[in-house]
Amino acid sequence: MEVTVNIPEKYVVSRSPDELRLLLKLNTAIDMYRSGQISSGAAVEFIGEIDRAEFLYECQKRGVEPQGYENTEELEAEVAMLDHALKMANEVADE
Repeated sequence: MEVTVNIPEKYVVSRSPDELRLLLKLNTAIDMYRSGQISSGAAVEFIGEIDRAEFLYECQKRGVEPQGYENTEELEAEVAMLDHALKMANEVADE
């Protein structure tokens, strides 16, 4: 999905469009991670340009603690979701 956001130029003088795009994706992913909507793995996939260690470092810089799992069912559900996403991505790549 592609989303277009119009930002007044006076607010982006010191950043290139690519830097701003990455920052917006990073901040959105961190907010979703903080609220428990997505895992760190899903956040990295959402951003698409950094690895998990870098994402967790950015979280730490913003005072966001790493999240754990409440139980094994929660972990298994996330693994199943990521497995499904990987299969879907592979199917798209094979087309």
